[in-house]
Amino acid sequence: MSGGDPVSLVVENIGELTTHGPLGTVLDAALVVVDGRVAWVGPTSQAPAADRRIDARGLAVIPGFVDSHAHLVFAGDRSAEFAARMAGQPYTAGGIQTTVAATRAASDSTPPQPASPGWSPRRAATAPPRSRSRAATG
Repeated sequence: MSGGDPVSLVVENIGELTTHGPLGTVLDAALVVVDGRVAWVGPTSQAPAADRRIDARGLAVIPGFVDSHAHLVFAGDRSAEFAARMAGQPYTAGGIQTTVAATRAASDSTPPQPASPGWSPRRAATAPPRSRSRAATG
């Protein structure tokens, strides 16, 4: 927006807000947007006043850059790469090429392997990265 006073909006009663920042995941959260930019994040009980209000009714809010998609079947494991990214380490992994190569090397009779036992995005984000010395079999 141009000219005039800034316009503010508070989205409150967010059941779970994912920040990917120092706050991590905030439950019963709110966020304030001023002139199209997030200006404040925190508990709904501490939300500042705003020109407009939206009640999220307990729904989840995630950052807009999240590319939520799925692949039916592929080989390989990129959980160490994910953990390194979430720990803020520079990107040095093979990315999609890692799983493409493992998928091409697998045979039709090779059953798909799940991510490492006990793996979860939350655990991966806080765990130290593992060695990338795993080899695809098939």
